Amino acid sequence: SFSMRLLLIAFLICLMPTAWTKIYKGYISKRTKVQKRFWGGMDTNTGANFGGWLLRIMNSDGTFACGASYYAPMLVLTSANCIRPYRNSLDGVSVEGTAIYGEERDNYALIDTIYMPESFKPRQTDMDIAVVRLMRPIKGRLTEFIKLCETYPLTGMRMTAFAWGYDSFDVQPPSHLTKKGDVLVENFAECRRKFKGMLDLTLTSICVTEPKDPRLCLYDGGSPLIYKDELCGIVSYGSGCSNTSIPGVYTNIMEVKKYIFSIQKGIKSGAI
Repeated sequence: SFSMRLLLIAFLICLMPTAWTKIYKGYISKRTKVQKRFWGGMDTNTGANFGGWLLRIMNSDGTFACGASYYAPMLVLTSANCIRPYRNSLDGVSVEGTAIYGEERDNYALIDTIYMPESFKPRQTDMDIAVVRLMRPIKGRLTEFIKLCETYPLTGMRMTAFAWGYDSFDVQPPSHLTKKGDVLVENFAECRRKFKGMLDLTLTSICVTEPKDPRLCLYDGGSPLIYKDELCGIVSYGSGCSNTSIPGVYTNIMEVKKYIFSIQKGIKSGAI
């Protein structure tokens, strides 16, 4: 009967993947509880995007500056090396979502402040993390947050990298759409050897083996490296796609979490 068919359809909808629930009812506000809006991994994405946590920092002239990840309503994470050149001229520099629902036009925010560790030195990889404070939350019905890494990256672990190709013009033109690809974590001691004399890697970095074909290489400053549904790395400094025999260097989120928490705490208490 017709009513039985309706019941069956309703039951099947209940069994469908959570992508159906990923079009959130409202926008993110300053008071949105982060854990209620965590990205659930690749199978929970709605439409042709890689999740509402994946962001781009754009220059005032509309050109790409850095990749970034949405961590809390007013906080975004990126690489200090990547964002540092923009820190004194933030007029018009915006952070925009990459997952857009329907005709949305307003899913971006301007930057208020950029926090970087005191020990960070430009063109070095140690503590290469920047916490970007927004002027308002990023709107969007698909916008969500990503959990920080809870799984220590070990040699041979398969992770997923994201990029657009803006930092590899010499290889091929950048893509407006995000690309993703799997990479393997490389042995750290071996990686340090490969960079000897060029770059001094510390424990706040992890290395990944880049694909042999430069066109498959994904490496834009500040862009994320994820494991399952966790943010475990951020593209750091010292590598690129023109020579893929050199590993990709990422900031190890497990090693900079304390700094991220300290900034969050400082903002909450009004100390910074």
